[in-house]
Amino acid sequence: MTGSFIDRRNNFDFLRLFFASLVIISHSFPLAGCKEFFEIFTNNQISLGEFSVDCFFIMSGYLIFQSLERSKTLASYLWKRVLRLYPALFVLLVITLCIIPIVYQGNNIFQESSYWTYLPNGISLYRIQYEITGVFETNPYKKAINGSLWSLSYEFTLYILLMFLFPFRTNKKCTRILLTIAFIIAFFLLQFRPFFLNRFFGYIMLSSTLMYKLSVFFFAGSILSLFDLKKYNTLVTRVIIAFSLVLSVIFSCYNIVSPILLPLLVLMLAKIHTAPLHIIEKKFGDISYGVYIYGFFVQQILMNYFNLSPLILMIISLIITYILAYNSWHLIEKRSLKYKNLF
Repeated sequence: MTGSFIDRRNNFDFLRLFFASLVIISHSFPLAGCKEFFEIFTNNQISLGEFSVDCFFIMSGYLIFQSLERSKTLASYLWKRVLRLYPALFVLLVITLCIIPIVYQGNNIFQESSYWTYLPNGISLYRIQYEITGVFETNPYKKAINGSLWSLSYEFTLYILLMFLFPFRTNKKCTRILLTIAFIIAFFLLQFRPFFLNRFFGYIMLSSTLMYKLSVFFFAGSILSLFDLKKYNTLVTRVIIAFSLVLSVIFSCYNIVSPILLPLLVLMLAKIHTAPLHIIEKKFGDISYGVYIYGFFVQQILMNYFNLSPLILMIISLIITYILAYNSWHLIEKRSLKYKNLF
């Protein structure tokens, strides 16, 4: 939506929280030593975690492009993005370093070089460190401290790529063309040349395949922010799209169909106003980012001490993570966003 008025009557916050919760549900299976049911159901085409991250990037593309449109300067745009990602991430990493000595299984955690590199590598986004020697080495899913952080570097990279559209942001026709070209290139490379420039992306610790896949969903979301979906956004349309996605799974062509249909479905669901869902936002705030970045670490701590089934791990970790995310939002993220207009 362009212009100065932003309609807050939508389901974006609820859907972000829903998909963040699905990531925790998805991780509950491999972290408990089992295979996720959704992967089995879709014949290994997609996991709940993958699906949720794809949906995150669709909504991110939609909302971040709107932020670019509203930003008066590139510095203002970039500052908002940094402010949304970094304060909560920094606190998470510090809390992680405070807890790690408790779960450490070795002689002296403070003599482990990997302990001291964890914070700077995490803050860099592009050198996320997933292991510290002597930590979680006996868990069913060994060594990994926080596997959810991998997507942050891809998201930040797409924020940067979107900056190239800043000079054209007020020209709707031009931005539609440029975003469509970006979408087509990413889609083509994903389908036919997924390892193109893989060595180049490797220099910044990214995978070409993941970069193309997430770019497709991100650019699709950005493109759809330039169109009014309201007149097409009916229950019948949403059911038809959802049914088509289910059929694409059955006929093993989900990875081809989803970049086109999934963004439409997610954004149509996000744009409608479901009043009861807003009670969650009013009671808890926007806790989705906190849920996403804390969930994996909470689950690994639980599995370090208890032999939990996926279901029990899922329930307990969701409760604990929601509490942590609530505090992250109200004590860190919300307060940090007061400075979003500093530039």
